[in-house]
Amino acid sequence: MAGQEAAAEEEPKKKTSVVKIILFVVGGLALVGLGAGAGFFYVKMTAPPVEENPLAIVIDKGASAAAAADAHGGGEKKGEEKKDAHGGGDAHGGGDAHGGGDKKDAGPAGKAVPSTEQFATTYFEFPGNFTTNLRGSKRFVQLSLGLSTQYDKQVIENAQKHEVAIRGEVLALLADQSEADMVGIANRRKLQEMFKDTINKVLTERAGFGGIESVFITALVMQ
Repeated sequence: MAGQEAAAEEEPKKKTSVVKIILFVVGGLALVGLGAGAGFFYVKMTAPPVEENPLAIVIDKGASAAAAADAHGGGEKKGEEKKDAHGGGDAHGGGDAHGGGDKKDAGPAGKAVPSTEQFATTYFEFPGNFTTNLRGSKRFVQLSLGLSTQYDKQVIENAQKHEVAIRGEVLALLADQSEADMVGIANRRKLQEMFKDTINKVLTERAGFGGIESVFITALVMQ
């Protein structure tokens, strides 16, 4: 009987312990939930509303303005585009594109290129070289000559026909030159003019007309 009484006394104590544990767990969970709810409420209360974000307001206002402009002005723009596309503008009507409108000033005009009468120039180079001794020197000179004229081909044909006579006169003139006469650009240009006069003289005497306008020393060697 003593054992049954002891067991009966311990059973209420176990039930009390279980109840305490359950209350402790429930109370802890309640505290955790209460803390989470308080944190969420605090964040929600302190965060600025979406509509109060300045950037969002600016974007929203800009979008609203653009939408309003499209709603009220889109019709006019489309009307103008249609007008230009179907003959209302300069491109198809009386505009500059087709010569119907006033042309804009392109700026001051440049000087006009002087018009001069042009003639074809004919060239001819004697085959072979002209070789002779120089005056008062043991050295000799060797050169090549070319001609040009703006007269017809008859002048060149005459030069070819009377080449032997031309060579003789050119060599005689060349043999009368000194070494100093062969040096320098000025002396060579002077020599070219002398050759031109000599060749025209030969052609005038033998063909009745000279017609050679320029003589060129195309090669020159002095040894």
